Amino acid sequence: MTAGFPFPTVEPSLLEQRVWDVAVVGAGPAGAMVAHELAREGCSVVLLDRTEFPRWKVCGACLSPGAQAALQGAGLGDIPSALGALPLELLRLRGWSVQADISLKGSLAVSRAALDHALVSAATARGAVFSPLSRTRFEAVSGEMAHLTVDLSGGVARLRARLVVAADGLGSTTLAQSGDGAEPSPTAPSDKLGLGAVFEGEHPGFAQGVIHMALGEDGYAGLVRTECGRLNVAAAVNRSALGRGRSPGKVVAHLLREASFPPLQARPVEGWKGTPSLTHNPERLGGKRVFAVGDAAGYVEPFTGEGMSWALSGARTLAPIARRALQGWTNDFLLEWEESYRRTVGRAQCVCRLIAWALDRPRLSRATLRLLDHFPLVADPFVAKAASPPPSVLESTT
Repeated sequence: MTAGFPFPTVEPSLLEQRVWDVAVVGAGPAGAMVAHELAREGCSVVLLDRTEFPRWKVCGACLSPGAQAALQGAGLGDIPSALGALPLELLRLRGWSVQADISLKGSLAVSRAALDHALVSAATARGAVFSPLSRTRFEAVSGEMAHLTVDLSGGVARLRARLVVAADGLGSTTLAQSGDGAEPSPTAPSDKLGLGAVFEGEHPGFAQGVIHMALGEDGYAGLVRTECGRLNVAAAVNRSALGRGRSPGKVVAHLLREASFPPLQARPVEGWKGTPSLTHNPERLGGKRVFAVGDAAGYVEPFTGEGMSWALSGARTLAPIARRALQGWTNDFLLEWEESYRRTVGRAQCVCRLIAWALDRPRLSRATLRLLDHFPLVADPFVAKAASPPPSVLESTT
């Protein structure tokens, strides 16, 4: 299965002709999953995204066992195999003239273009309406409805929905426009930015089935081959590394050279593209008739596909809360979501918070890498914990 053909655009009149139960802004894994879960329960759902699908996005292109468990719990467990996702056997860490090979169990490599397209297709098959190339602005809540303005190629639509799900990523504009605190918490600033690109060709030294990770003073870069044969590159680098006038490609090339990986050949077919600051924690996870999910609800640097697990499982945790909120909104539903998020996704992020903290300290990273070079099994409990499903997904599939 390939990424598929672009989805058709919709006319403004289609968005305006009814009051929707739920408007989901952002059609990444979290947005598409919550749209799927709500639509299959009979809710009228419109899923909006500013880009055309299929589309590439900066991401490590890895599906952890936790992410696969979330797909299985939603009845979508066949998607990875249908897409031809590749098994990942090894995480190869290299830096400061040291290499450590860590065993991976059950992880898969799959391109975001293919995965996101498949998830949106699954949502529309359940009855959700997908509107690509839709720039959405949250306007206000009045009575029992939220009001949004949607800019489309065919004009402007005034959309009304009983609930809004902000799934539009890091620094969510929907959450900010809802007036309930999208600014990062002052206790959790991040100096790292995400960078990504996709390359075609052989690129000797980057074998299939391995996550190659280059560690250095300026950050780290992960490279993995996906089901389409391309080499996906995703990096987290210090803002100051780009501030010295170097391009994203040069920063990543420097990381690879420092770690004794071979250079990338030719130009990327996608990218280079950046992201906002990586780690952030919104003060609130929503507002009146608004829930935030996925990266919009908070982000911690993932390493081997954990981010997909957090997005998918968070969406599945939110869906039943949103269904009940449709029966009559009170702020208790937002409080319930925030508590559920802390107990599930928030708890699952703890290991990656620890790893991110260590990687921000090159001296500690060097010492850890030397330890893993001699004793790679030391990493097994951390890898297993990071890859495991958050509690809600684990409980729903056992």
